[in-house]
Amino acid sequence: MKSIFTFILLLVITFSTHAQNDGKYLMSSTKMEVRSGPGLNFNTIAEVPQGTQVYVMSSSYGDWSAIQFKKMNGFVLSNLLTKDSRIADAERAAKEAAAKREAAKAAAASAIAQAEAAKRAAEEAARRAIADAERLQREAQAVAAKAIQDAEAAKRSQDAAARRALADTEETRKALEEANRRAAKGSSVASNPIESTTPSYGSSSNTSTPRSANISVTREDKYSSWEKKTYKSGATPKSFNFKGKFDYKLDNYLKIKVGKNTEVVVKLYKMGKTESDDELVRVTYINKSTTQFIRNVPEGEYYLKIAYGSDWRETIKNGKKYGTFTKNALYEKGEQVLNFNTVKTSKGINVPSYNLSLDLLPSGGGYATSGTDDISADAFNAN
Repeated sequence: MKSIFTFILLLVITFSTHAQNDGKYLMSSTKMEVRSGPGLNFNTIAEVPQGTQVYVMSSSYGDWSAIQFKKMNGFVLSNLLTKDSRIADAERAAKEAAAKREAAKAAAASAIAQAEAAKRAAEEAARRAIADAERLQREAQAVAAKAIQDAEAAKRSQDAAARRALADTEETRKALEEANRRAAKGSSVASNPIESTTPSYGSSSNTSTPRSANISVTREDKYSSWEKKTYKSGATPKSFNFKGKFDYKLDNYLKIKVGKNTEVVVKLYKMGKTESDDELVRVTYINKSTTQFIRNVPEGEYYLKIAYGSDWRETIKNGKKYGTFTKNALYEKGEQVLNFNTVKTSKGINVPSYNLSLDLLPSGGGYATSGTDDISADAFNAN
């Protein structure tokens, strides 16, 4: 009967202490007897060898602690328990491993971010290098084409001059022969007028001296059937059938000041990887003596095509609208590249903008541009 009571008491104590305390693992410093209650008067129910790990459920029984050993619960003297250095070492090693794992994850994330940044920088540098190379190639091709045109024009001028010189020489030779022939016949013959054997068209006179008919000259206006258009500064001519492209997040601009000698139409092209990839972004008509702003230009590198002149007219050519100036018309492709790419600085983001002045210069009774990249009206109208 005594043993049954002891067992019931042990169960009650075990459950109550386990519910009230958070346990920890300790190790026996010497051989320990596990008793059924917290005192030497209780029965020994097991023995714990020295250096064995036990789970301490509570140490609130005076000199005794309630423990769990294998699958049984009991009580041992608290002074026979010591800290298990293996557990502390394992916990410390686990914490160190966790810290190293987090540090490794952070280092890996930083390395990945740096690699991505380096990749983006390399791609941007490559794109710029390709764009610069293609631009230089186009410029070199344009210079070579201009040199070929100049050489061909010089050759044509030289050939024409040579033909005129030969014709003048032949005419002089014939005149000299005629003069010598007349001189050989005598002065009376030489003083007689020379009559033409060519009939006088349109003449009804019966006199022996022929006379030429009156010459009627009229000037044909090849633009008479074209529609004359008047636009305000900043408008896009309808002949281009084009809506501009804008980036309203960028507060940039191209400021164009036009002089008193011309009106202009400015076409702004964004440079692509090749010339066939160039993209038309804006078309703007600007009247003479006017300053116009082209704003909110998307990022990129640009060049201009410019039409100068007055009396803008439009028509349909080959099923497509076509526009041109009919007076003092000149067309030009700009040499400069306008870089509208934003630049990050220590003070913030730098948004580039540009100023441009355009006018025609008096030249030999007419007008000319100061540039050298002249193009045709067809090249200007092409997209």
